[in-house]
Amino acid sequence: MQTEIKKSRLENLFIDGTIDDETVANIEKMLTRKKVEKLHKYKILYNEKRDAWYTANPQDYNKRIQRKTLGELLDALKPYYIESTSTCLQDIFEEWLDYKRTITDSPNTICAHRKHWKRFFDGTDFFQIPLQEIKVSDINSWANQLIKKYNLSSHAWQTIKTIPKQMFEYAKDHGYIATNPFPELRVTVKFRQVSKPTSETQVYNTDEYHKIIEDLWKSYDKKHEPRFLSIVCNFLMGLRAGELCALRWRDLDMKKWEISIVQEMVHMNAAELSNPYYDVYKASGQIVILPSQEGRKGVYVLLDHTKTHTERVIPVVHKAQEIFKLLKTNAPDAKPDDFIFGYGSKYLNLRSINSILEYACKHISTDVKRSHKLRKTYASRLNAAGLPLDQIRACLGHSNTATTLGYIYNPLTPEESLSIMEKAFSS
Repeated sequence: MQTEIKKSRLENLFIDGTIDDETVANIEKMLTRKKVEKLHKYKILYNEKRDAWYTANPQDYNKRIQRKTLGELLDALKPYYIESTSTCLQDIFEEWLDYKRTITDSPNTICAHRKHWKRFFDGTDFFQIPLQEIKVSDINSWANQLIKKYNLSSHAWQTIKTIPKQMFEYAKDHGYIATNPFPELRVTVKFRQVSKPTSETQVYNTDEYHKIIEDLWKSYDKKHEPRFLSIVCNFLMGLRAGELCALRWRDLDMKKWEISIVQEMVHMNAAELSNPYYDVYKASGQIVILPSQEGRKGVYVLLDHTKTHTERVIPVVHKAQEIFKLLKTNAPDAKPDDFIFGYGSKYLNLRSINSILEYACKHISTDVKRSHKLRKTYASRLNAAGLPLDQIRACLGHSNTATTLGYIYNPLTPEESLSIMEKAFSS
């Protein structure tokens, strides 16, 4: 009764404008925690060795509930003592997303979550069921119907499943539910089978490779813009498109002929980037918004890390060395922080890479394969030449060779492949 009276007084203070809504929320949380602590009949103890608080489960004395702080422990006990509410997954999505921002370094992850939320989950029946009423059978029914409705592959399901999975974990950790039923999910329908694409669609074969490089050199000789040679270089380095765009002269060691891959360019939703949460990253230089993009819905930014948050050093082969020497000669005043493939006030971006590829493919009358196919072509040519798989993995910046194997295709022409087969059976 006292808690309700205090909350009533709190509401009056809020209405009068004496305190703001954030303070109200914090005080209400404190009052709720005090109420839970009073109702809980078992001792709450601190384990110094584990640096955590724990107590007995109200429904099973032999089980423990443990959390890092006393407040988090009381939040976890809340569902056992406070009457059921109608809070649903739909209600806590934004709250969970704010929390997710604090535990990821990738703004694009947040953008992807919001995109998947709008497409698959927002406003659907399952996400409006009160959390405390959701049964395992509800989760099973929802998940299997979703997979059938959108004909999802296993990979696509694993990607979008992240959202409800982590939301249930968040709901349990923050006291919305006492137990998390999501781990008991069982998928019984069949996923859409995905066959490995053909080499013709994934890599440039030997003829295409030589013709594109020849065409790009012609474009460079005509316009003298480094962007054309960026594609030639990436056939020889196999970088992610964002890594290629972010290359600066300081990354290139022209004595050892090695290049350090330390950051990348990404395309971000401007609205997401305007969230105050990212202010500290922008102020520290961890996120740098590139110039001349005012008023755009999407903007190019530089991150101070690569996709995998690891740096790597790759050798620069002779043909790439010649290109870098030429670019350096043509830009004698270039500073260490200048982009290698910049020209004038412009910088190479993700869209321009694909535009250059489209331009060249049209000239040589071949199907366009997007920028990521340069990376696969690089890996496939190294593999065909006999370079050990683990070295290819290291050059690509993969954490395991299983991922690298997915990049390996046949980069040879049909005639070249047949010639090798003939040699194999010639004796």
